[in-house]
Amino acid sequence: MEALKKPKSLVLIALGVFVGLSMMTLHLSPTAREYASDKITIPKIFSKPISPIPPISPSIFSPSIHSTPIIDQNDDIYNVISPDPKLSETKYLGGVPGHQVLQNIWIKDQTIYILHRRRKSIPGMSRVVSGDTKYEIIRDPQDAVLKGAENALVMDGSTIFVNDGAKTDMWHYLSSYYPFIAEVFLGSVTALASVPATREMVEEVRPGIEVPKVPQRVIIPWKAAEGWRDEEGMNELVLKGVLGDANLIEPHSWAQLSEHSRAHDGWIFFERAVIADRWASHRHNPLSDSLNKMAASIFSRPHPPFFFTPIRTALLSHLEIPLPQNRRDPQRSLGKLPKIVYVDRQNTNRKLSNEGHKELSVVLGEIESLGLATVGHKKLGKLRGKDKIEAVHDADILIGIHGDDLTNQLWMPEGGIVIELFPKDSWLPAHQIVADILSHEYIPIWNDRALSREEWDALPRQHGEHLLSNGEDIPIDATFLRLLLEEIVQRMVAP
Repeated sequence: MEALKKPKSLVLIALGVFVGLSMMTLHLSPTAREYASDKITIPKIFSKPISPIPPISPSIFSPSIHSTPIIDQNDDIYNVISPDPKLSETKYLGGVPGHQVLQNIWIKDQTIYILHRRRKSIPGMSRVVSGDTKYEIIRDPQDAVLKGAENALVMDGSTIFVNDGAKTDMWHYLSSYYPFIAEVFLGSVTALASVPATREMVEEVRPGIEVPKVPQRVIIPWKAAEGWRDEEGMNELVLKGVLGDANLIEPHSWAQLSEHSRAHDGWIFFERAVIADRWASHRHNPLSDSLNKMAASIFSRPHPPFFFTPIRTALLSHLEIPLPQNRRDPQRSLGKLPKIVYVDRQNTNRKLSNEGHKELSVVLGEIESLGLATVGHKKLGKLRGKDKIEAVHDADILIGIHGDDLTNQLWMPEGGIVIELFPKDSWLPAHQIVADILSHEYIPIWNDRALSREEWDALPRQHGEHLLSNGEDIPIDATFLRLLLEEIVQRMVAP
């Protein structure tokens, strides 16, 4: 019997050695050895040097960052409206051109009425609105212009008022997912989070951290903006999922509310409103204009951590998607293993080379088979809206070529990682500024190198944009990406 056991043992040992050598060869190819020998270095990640968009704090998770300031109800500066409403003075709460926050304003016949004794303390017209929307600052509450305003229809709480589409011959950019949700909507939510709020307007999202609740409504008032829905239906899915059908007021509903035949004679009063206006932002904000992103400037304003959590929670709850646990620290795994979601665009004109795509798929498969991470390989462009959001709602790492699908980083819990693949000598800031505001680590890749923040900050806006739309495949060095991902997942689970 012993004689029979020995050959079997030798076979098993030989087989084990063969498998081990095969795995070592697969995992550390000659090219990988070159990287590992420091001939090519992987830039240090998880650091945030100085940027045109200044950091809010050492970490958005830091306990040193305060909650939304609570308004003292006894302070006349922030007097609360009476139910009538009486003609309470307008207060400028803050924001920037393109996302201005005002308390106590009236609108009638496409004119915004401001009641304030000192004009200089209120932003001028061009810093708030564009197009055919008018803007009047009235000093005297007895002014005949305000006749009937005391009987206005009251819009209580916080309103996002989208002035884009205020001019019929001016393109509004609302009919695309990123410009509407990641700039107009996210920018407006950021603006609300950057100003003081009443106790009734905030909620606690983590111990000791209070942020504004979900806004009561979004209004898209002007007829020229009727085409605000994007082809994939994401804009409508997000707004109705977060707010509810009744709290999304479109042009036809706004026209009915504004009719003079109603008891309020067309007057509508807003307790608190963010006036979102793309052209006001680009006209007055050097940062937004230089990056060609209207929300870049409001993103640079101080705001509390986790301010977007109520929005994400509302949408996931509406779609009946289980809420993921909170991330303990920035760039930490939500669970025992990090989850990587690869956004596959191979069925589009902007895609990886066939070889690069295959190699990347193999790398992700290796990482999953070695038990380093779980992997989701998703063609988000082919999925229904709910499925897109569900695919990324518990992701730790989102990786893909520059495109609208990376807008879905909004639905990852704060503090994840976004890896964006570009053609060499090409970079756009669209997803970087969103990653920053959500405290995701952002890593742009040119084939076999990761750009540092200093490097991309030095690039001009729309750098090499034509390289993303010329139909050429985008290369990727899968060995480099493997090493980068291994470093990332190791740090995400390190003690």
